[in-house]
Amino acid sequence: MRFSRLLITACCCFVTCQICYSISDKFRSAIEYDWQLQEERKGRSSSDLIAIYESLERCEKLLVDLSESSELNLEIEFELFKIYKKQINNLESMDEAERFALYKQIRWLIRDISFQNPLIESSPIVFLKRRRFICQMLHEYLGYFYDYRDISGGGVYKLDNPGYSMQTSDLTKHRLPKGNFTTLSLSYDAKSIYFAFAERAEQKPDYYSDQRKCFHIYSMDCNGGNLKQLTDGIYDDFDPCELPGGDVAFMSTRRGGFGRCHNPWEPLPCYTLHRMKSDGQNIKTLSFHETNEWHPSVLHDGRIVYTRWDYIDRSAANFHGLWISNPDGSNPSILFGNYTKNLNACYQPRAIPGSNKIVFVAGAHHADVGGSLVVVDPTKIKIHKKTGEDDFSSLELLTPEVCFPEANGWPNSYFHSPWPLSENYYLVSFSFDPLPGMGPHVDEDTTTGLYLFDRFGNMELLYREEGISSMYPIPLAPRTVPPVVPSALDSNLENEGELLLSDINTSLYEKSGARKIKTLNIFQILPKSETHVANKPRLGYANAESARMLLGSVPVEKDGSAFFRVPASKPILFQAIDDNGKAVQGMRSLIYLQPGEQRGCVGCHETPGTVARNTQPIAFKRKPSQIKPGPDGSLPWNYSRLVQPILDQHCVGCHDGKGKNEKRPNLCGAEKDGFLVSYHTLKPYVKWYEWGDSSIRQTVTLPEEMPSDNSPLTGIISNHIKRNMVKLNNDEMKRLYLWLDGNASFYGTYSEDEQLAQIKGEKVDPPALQ
Repeated sequence: MRFSRLLITACCCFVTCQICYSISDKFRSAIEYDWQLQEERKGRSSSDLIAIYESLERCEKLLVDLSESSELNLEIEFELFKIYKKQINNLESMDEAERFALYKQIRWLIRDISFQNPLIESSPIVFLKRRRFICQMLHEYLGYFYDYRDISGGGVYKLDNPGYSMQTSDLTKHRLPKGNFTTLSLSYDAKSIYFAFAERAEQKPDYYSDQRKCFHIYSMDCNGGNLKQLTDGIYDDFDPCELPGGDVAFMSTRRGGFGRCHNPWEPLPCYTLHRMKSDGQNIKTLSFHETNEWHPSVLHDGRIVYTRWDYIDRSAANFHGLWISNPDGSNPSILFGNYTKNLNACYQPRAIPGSNKIVFVAGAHHADVGGSLVVVDPTKIKIHKKTGEDDFSSLELLTPEVCFPEANGWPNSYFHSPWPLSENYYLVSFSFDPLPGMGPHVDEDTTTGLYLFDRFGNMELLYREEGISSMYPIPLAPRTVPPVVPSALDSNLENEGELLLSDINTSLYEKSGARKIKTLNIFQILPKSETHVANKPRLGYANAESARMLLGSVPVEKDGSAFFRVPASKPILFQAIDDNGKAVQGMRSLIYLQPGEQRGCVGCHETPGTVARNTQPIAFKRKPSQIKPGPDGSLPWNYSRLVQPILDQHCVGCHDGKGKNEKRPNLCGAEKDGFLVSYHTLKPYVKWYEWGDSSIRQTVTLPEEMPSDNSPLTGIISNHIKRNMVKLNNDEMKRLYLWLDGNASFYGTYSEDEQLAQIKGEKVDPPALQ
């Protein structure tokens, strides 16, 4: 019996040490040192009892999973596992050196088992070495920022024998000038590699100079040959992603505009989803969202999943959710993360092979990209019925030891660029250092290495080089191509799209039956132009708000249905209006339609997965409505023309701030500090939505919580009317409600010259950037 056990032990040790003894001493030391760092990250040493217990537990889970999910013969590994498990009973009698030796034996067994996994075995890995500009995720993908710190280096590399060696092949081979790399991807047939590169400037640039350096997209063969630059110009192009059919989706600043919350020192243009041919030709804007987007990838059904920053009338530091659209840009829809402040950002989403689930990185706004690994199940996504916020029951935290950055604190380590092999196994980039950026006050770049990670908590080093990050690990192997989603755009519509709404009363929250919705107001949101600085120029009461204009309204039928046309390629939002002209509910997000797009909606803020109850909507039986323009002063927004004439006619007689009326609120139209006196006077009587403490509600908008409902001014006007102190007709009342529900803005343009005209009551054309 003893001989038999010794024979098994000897055989098992020989087998499990194949990986150990087939590698160099330097690599072996690097692996064991990495294990030590992993334990120190958890606040313990490799010889601690808990470290050994947990390692053996992870080993068992790995063995069971691979034996059940693959055709691997792991009989010998199981026998060795049993031997180690029996030794656990003697742990407390072992000295530190014996415990440390047992720990390493278990870890080598885990590593040997891990690299027998058919999902990773024998596949080289392509990856990026890169240095990052450290501040926020917004700065990471804008090439000119890198000149301010004179950082460069990196390239595209191939890890030749993952798990057994750190030998790499340099695929770019110094054929590009001094510069920086970012965002790597691989074609489905594994023959073409795409990445972004920005050459360094000799002098520190001015963003507004046409000589500034930008990220451009490159391609090359998988062996490094046939290197080509696909994009150029003074645009930052990055995040290339091959689409089924051969085109390439990517993010670009070509749409124009800026975010609305930036400092004077940081011109930050918006980048949104674009598409081009694989040779760089026929570039087309797919997304007309007004702020930034990141990280497109393709789902198994052929649609694109990506990250959108969505902060209309709410916090700029949150709401970086996962969105989905068709490859032609049609039907952009929220998937998860647009209604929560408990998770700041959902980055780098990727569909998991053999699953309907998606892995992403839970990251921060005020830091570079990185964070905790999370899996979301789209079939379980729902909105909390009481709060209207995202329910987290659809999420699984793969790395709960890494908190959600910014939302829950700042983690001491972080993950980046996960590449799912299955629901249980992933290639990842990982750093033992804190997440760098403005928020955590970590100013220096941190080093990430490449790892094979599994859901059981095992993490095995693939590659690490001090002084530079290794990111975006991708197996150099063909993948199944998702289906091509055919475009259903109607060429006859040219520059318009059609919207079909089944029943506006279908909602997460039931609306009051006393307020019948009669029309939809259609606002166009205007991307920030003229200047990149927050509140320069200021538009009104709200902090860092969007300029807007009312395109007009369309009728809602008695069954709640609507059918109408809107201008294509414009960011728009809707408000549901009752017969008094007050908004019952509104959007703090936006949609846009591609030319020729026909899009249907079930209801207004309905629960995900809701099926239309109204099977024969009245509006669908007629021709689409044309938008009826709004009143003077609403296209674009202009308080001086929309509101002040009503005050002049009905209110200023008693509220002129002079003589016997000196103590009454002054509602005259004289200019004061960039606005009118009346606008300053009305502020205490008005409520609005914003990024800040003055917001009616921070995250979501509930029915009958619109500004006209919440503003004391509404009650004051009603009281004046009841007491016959003022007489306003229906159109005048509706104009006042329109102003309030339009977030009580003063200006509808970012141009200082046009604002000077607006404050004088002059009519200006809609802003050029639309």
